[in-house]
Amino acid sequence: MEVPLSLLWLLVAPGVLWTGGDTFETHIIGGHEAAPYSRPYMVSLRKAGSHLCGGVLVHPQWVLTAAHCVAQRTQQLRLVLGLHTLRDPGLTFRARAAILHPEYKPAPHLENDLALLQLDGKVRRSRTIQALALPRGRQAVAVGARCSVAGWGLTQQGGKLARALRELDVRVLDTRMCNNSRFWHGGIAPGMVCLAAEAKNQAPCKGDSGGPLVCDKGHLAGVLSFSSTSCTDIFKPPVATAVAPYVSWIKKTIRRWPARLAPEALGSP
Repeated sequence: MEVPLSLLWLLVAPGVLWTGGDTFETHIIGGHEAAPYSRPYMVSLRKAGSHLCGGVLVHPQWVLTAAHCVAQRTQQLRLVLGLHTLRDPGLTFRARAAILHPEYKPAPHLENDLALLQLDGKVRRSRTIQALALPRGRQAVAVGARCSVAGWGLTQQGGKLARALRELDVRVLDTRMCNNSRFWHGGIAPGMVCLAAEAKNQAPCKGDSGGPLVCDKGHLAGVLSFSSTSCTDIFKPPVATAVAPYVSWIKKTIRRWPARLAPEALGSP
């Protein structure tokens, strides 16, 4: 299924619509600043020193993010953990490997928009750095579920990245409604989750891609994928990739991928 490219503003850092070489940025509009280090699984993906996307630590050596954030070479990519503000020193790693889901379809489809990044070292659990558990079952998030998203994306349309981590409460919308001709017009594929905030002027935005959707405290429900060019357009609600249907792929990849792989390995195991 295609999502009209003219409507997409992928959740990547400051940017340009994805056309094969450029990236984009998504930030949370509305919401509030998170309590410092209350989300110790958050990761900032950076290129040339600038925040590009969010990510989620799911294992001492693995980060889950959106595939469109890392569809290019990862030599310059850095993953920074243990942050509250983007200026915090944090703990920085290189990406030893970037494994895109084998059925990932880039824009304008953005199906199976997940990638695993292998850190070039293992992290030790601490107050500021902890992995977030994967879902227990394969069931996607229920319609009406109350969830939250978090990121360092834009705090207003056309504005700047958030100084400190922000979070926003959202609810899960009915997929059939999201696929209505007034909304995403059939662009929401199985495995995607439509979201809406309580207020119409609140939404994730550029720079928030790859960040977590958390519905059951302590478990990862989804990864932010895309939204409209106007982040708060109520007829083009933000979309995440549900994680539950991909748990077996995530676990298999982590289990089988060589621990001493050379940097810059791209592809599927």
